[in-house]
Amino acid sequence: MVRPAGRVLALLELLQAGGTHTVAEVARRLAVDERTARRYVEHLRELDVPVETVRGRYGGYRLSRHSRLPPLMLTDEEALAVAWALLADRRDGVGPTSALAVRSASAKVRRVLPTGLARRIDAVLDTVSFTAVSARDGQEEQGGSASGAVLLALAEAARDQRPVSFGYTARRAAPTQRRVEPYGIVAHRGRLYLSGFDTTRQAVRTFRLDRIDAVRTLEGRVSVPRGTDPVQHVLGPFAPAPQLHEVALRVHAEPAHVRWWLPETMASATPVDAVGRTGWLRVFLRADRLEWVVGTLVAMDRPFVVESPEALRDLTASLAGRTAKVAVAEDDDAAILAWSGGREAPR
Repeated sequence: MVRPAGRVLALLELLQAGGTHTVAEVARRLAVDERTARRYVEHLRELDVPVETVRGRYGGYRLSRHSRLPPLMLTDEEALAVAWALLADRRDGVGPTSALAVRSASAKVRRVLPTGLARRIDAVLDTVSFTAVSARDGQEEQGGSASGAVLLALAEAARDQRPVSFGYTARRAAPTQRRVEPYGIVAHRGRLYLSGFDTTRQAVRTFRLDRIDAVRTLEGRVSVPRGTDPVQHVLGPFAPAPQLHEVALRVHAEPAHVRWWLPETMASATPVDAVGRTGWLRVFLRADRLEWVVGTLVAMDRPFVVESPEALRDLTASLAGRTAKVAVAEDDDAAILAWSGGREAPR
C-alpha cells in the first residue's frame, strides 16, 4: 500500500520532469481522485516547494522557473546517467569544465542519493576502466546498450569482490547460465565488458554487458590475482605492444562476416568511403604472428588487399605458392620438398 507521503514524493518527481501537468493527469499518475491530487499539491507548497498554478485551457501545475532547485530526486537509471556523464568527462578531459568542477559535481550528486544507491554509484566510479580508444574518437561500435541495473549490480560485486551468476547469450549461441568471479568492468569503443574468471569454463573470460541479464550476487569472496588488468583482458592478445605487428588491409565482405572471424575486441572494421569500392571494409588489427593473420584471411574466404606491412604481403605470397605446389604433389617426399621451398627437409 502506497502511503500519502510516498505519493507526495511521486508528485514532486513528476513535476521535476518538467512541463505543465493537469489535475486529471496528476490524479491518474498518482492513482487518486482530483481532490486528493490538489491536496498533495498543497502539501508540497507547505514544504516550500514552489508549485505554480497555470490557468487556462492548457493549464495545470508546474514548478516555478525562477526559484531555487527543489530537493533532487533521481531514479537509479537517472543517477547512473548523471554519474556516467561526469565519469566520461573526467576520463576524456575534453569537456568545457575543469577537473575540480567535475569532482565537485560528482560529490554533490552522491550526497543527495539514498545510501544504497550512492554505494552502487560509487562502485561504478571505482571499478569502470576505459581503454585508450574513446567512443568520442569516432570509433564507436554499433551494438546493444547495457542495462543500468546490470552495470550497477556487477560494479558493486566487483568492488566488493563477490562472485556472481547471470544469464548470458553469446554471439550465435543459445543462452547459458554463467558463474563468474568479477575482476572489473571496461568501457571499450562504446560498449561495456565484464572481465572475470568463469568458474564453469575454468578460464578468464570477458562478457559484453548488453548480453547479460538476471545478475545475482553470490556468497563467498573473490581472490583477484596480483597484476590482473581487466583492460588487457578485453583488448586481448591484439592490444598495442612493441612486439606486435600493425596490420592494415581491405576486405570485400559483409561486416557481420568479418566480425565472425575478427570480433570487435580484436580489430576495427569500417566501410571504405571511395568511388568504385562498394562493399569493401578497411580492417586494422595488431597481431603477434603474421601467420595467424594469413590463416584467418584464408579461412574468411573473401577477397582482400594487404596495405601493410610488406612482410604480410610477402608471407601471403610465399604460403600461397607453397600451398599450390603441395596441392599437386604426388607423394610424401614431394609434398615435404614443396612445402620447404625446394630445400630438403630434415627427416
